[in-house]
Amino acid sequence: MRYLYRDQSARGGIPLLISSAAVLLLLMLLLALAPELTSSTGWVLLFLLLSAGIFLGYAKSTEPFYAVELCAEGVRYHHRRGSWLLPWQAFLYARVAELTGKGETAYVGFKVTDYDSFLQQLPPRLAVKLLMEQRHLLLAALASDCPDGTCASSMLAHHTEFNTGKARYYGVQAMFAGRMQHLAMLLGAELFIPTTVLPVEAAEFCRTVNQSRLIYLKKTAT
Repeated sequence: MRYLYRDQSARGGIPLLISSAAVLLLLMLLLALAPELTSSTGWVLLFLLLSAGIFLGYAKSTEPFYAVELCAEGVRYHHRRGSWLLPWQAFLYARVAELTGKGETAYVGFKVTDYDSFLQQLPPRLAVKLLMEQRHLLLAALASDCPDGTCASSMLAHHTEFNTGKARYYGVQAMFAGRMQHLAMLLGAELFIPTTVLPVEAAEFCRTVNQSRLIYLKKTAT
């Protein structure tokens, strides 16, 4: 059993990079041969636009080819800063995360039951990046579930130590574990991946994950 989900954010990166670079070279040639074609401001704007195109193309081309992989070990999420693995036996289900009174978010959430199985293989570099990238999800959840702001200060504070009962974590791992705990209180799930990287509907992805998990658990139980 193996499912591979191509990262949608990586599509078109190489063509955009090549085409922007080619047009930039052509523009440099035109500037040398016929600078009077447009004003100096016009040349600057064109160069800025093409430079932005090159940067965007490069950024897209460095995204991992596959965003999510369902394999024998569990669910693996690939990111430019590394990847995490959530074993099948370490979570209960996957579902589209929802904000109270505001409907679905652009994230799939996993209800984690075994923090240790996840945290022990989480790359610190990836943890730092995800803490920054998903901060807005925490803020949106706080605004939805805690509109008076009374719970915001404690949930925005970073943990310097986190104890699961089986192991004690410090630094980035403790911060990430604390964030997982806060998100679980607000959104009912600890771990999230953006739906924008999925080539299928989020609901369909969740069904596949949940079915795959049940198949794995049934096989290991026999």
